[in-house]
Amino acid sequence: MRAASAVHWPHPLSVRHRNLLEGVWRLVDPKIALASLVPFIVGTALAGDRRATIPWGLALGAFLAIFFVEVGKNAVNDLYDFRSGADTAVRPEERSPFSGGKRVLVDHLVTERDLVVIAWIAFAAAGVIGVEIATRTRPALLLLGAVAALISIVYAAPPIKLASRGLGELAVFAVYGPGIILGTLLLLRAEITAEALIVAIALGLLIANVLLVNEIPDERADRVAGKRTLVVRLGRDRSETLIAAVFMVAFLVPAIAASYGFGPFRLNALLAAVPAAAFAASALRRTTHGPPVAAQTLTLVTYVVAGLGYAMAVLFL
Repeated sequence: MRAASAVHWPHPLSVRHRNLLEGVWRLVDPKIALASLVPFIVGTALAGDRRATIPWGLALGAFLAIFFVEVGKNAVNDLYDFRSGADTAVRPEERSPFSGGKRVLVDHLVTERDLVVIAWIAFAAAGVIGVEIATRTRPALLLLGAVAALISIVYAAPPIKLASRGLGELAVFAVYGPGIILGTLLLLRAEITAEALIVAIALGLLIANVLLVNEIPDERADRVAGKRTLVVRLGRDRSETLIAAVFMVAFLVPAIAASYGFGPFRLNALLAAVPAAAFAASALRRTTHGPPVAAQTLTLVTYVVAGLGYAMAVLFL
């Protein structure tokens, strides 16, 4: 349905400001925000399973801090991928909604200085919220948040450049699996159980797979730029094999744990995402030209369905 009339601003935004707003929106990227939202929901559900009430104001503040770290991370990644030539080397036919970078510099939406300022603002906002939360709960949580923020910076920034050393997937596994889930439990003063550890491992593996699949269409550009991601190091065929293996391990871990009494039966709720994983692996094998958009979408869907399906099982079973 079309609007009855257009909105007329008294002072239209300049091209510069419109570009800046679009650039910030790309850095926010709601699709990628799912990476942190899903484990946060899982951690909150587990915390609610162990105590009568959840301090929702505290939980919201914690997620806002995570969100700002996410924005800062995206700004840092785009800055250094642009400087390294990884983003400029991506051809139009290699881009997808999930890969090829945010391209805020490539598309001239912002300047390098803008990105630096955005990153500083985002990390500062996360820090302010984190300090407030830590002083009200557990001061040690501030260290956990600082480590997560540091990992998000050195993921792309020199001299460490985790992604260029084939360690990006390990960093994503650690932060978005055990980091957020167990950190949320500590924040909400809930117990860290074997069940929580198993779920954190499973979801960490699934989000690492999202990164692996998204690196495939960037393989040529990353190789040209000297960005030695895991996909660049392994090549396309072995990367596809690794992705299938990670899917299998991610689902076998909770299934075996539930079968042998290391966790409750509800761990099997994670298996609701198995069909999406199977379709993702199949779509990846079938895509021989161009970005594997179907596989990228289904891999993200696998992660979301597994996490939210399990959270629902915790809440209602």
